[in-house]
Amino acid sequence: MTLERPIAMSIAGFDPSGGAGILADIKTFEQLGVQGFGVLSANTIQNDREVRDVRWMPLEDILGQLDVLLEFFEVNYFKIGIIENSRVFTELKKRIIKHKPDAKIIWDPVLRSSSGFTFFNNELPVKELLRHVYMITPNMPEFEKMFVNEEEVMACSMSSNIYLKGGHHETEIGIDYLYSNGMKTMYSSGDEVLYPKHGSGCVLSSAITAYLAKGEDLEIACEMGKMYIERYLSSSTTLLGQHG
Repeated sequence: MTLERPIAMSIAGFDPSGGAGILADIKTFEQLGVQGFGVLSANTIQNDREVRDVRWMPLEDILGQLDVLLEFFEVNYFKIGIIENSRVFTELKKRIIKHKPDAKIIWDPVLRSSSGFTFFNNELPVKELLRHVYMITPNMPEFEKMFVNEEEVMACSMSSNIYLKGGHHETEIGIDYLYSNGMKTMYSSGDEVLYPKHGSGCVLSSAITAYLAKGEDLEIACEMGKMYIERYLSSSTTLLGQHG
């Protein structure tokens, strides 16, 4: 079935505060004129300040949610958030590719919450982990955990685009970098006053996904996603931002 608006799917956790995870993704998709579909990967016991526990969805339930949508709708853009481990991630990618061989998978590799809760358990080398992944959007701690050095980043960028979020950088705060096809592009911050936000990484990743679903080239989608997240970061002084 084809809808009037482009479709993007979020595969992510449920955050009761609505600041992160699947609710944040769907809010972003809607604000940018994209039809948002959601597949739940986990139920998180949290607020905007701390994660207390995570109840992971069984793999068969995640795949069942995915199947019932992809059997009826044309979806080509998939934003993935928290996933229990590399085994679930691998099976999820296989199922997406089975339905949509040309699918664009954008993975926001949430490895650890800002309050210290550990998520993703990985048993694969980074090159295997990124198989069938169009783009990843790590922050600096995630980037440093995944890659040994920039040489490895450049090598991986030949098959998977890497967007490094600059919010956690010690010296270049707010400056992001896109690694694509062995090239490195910088995205600078604007002039707005920005405030820390719970779930800002989710929002940025889903904004880029939305612009890609609307047909923008990767570099433009990243630039427009950067503008969207900065508006979001400047929207309030609290940890929960406002879309639009």
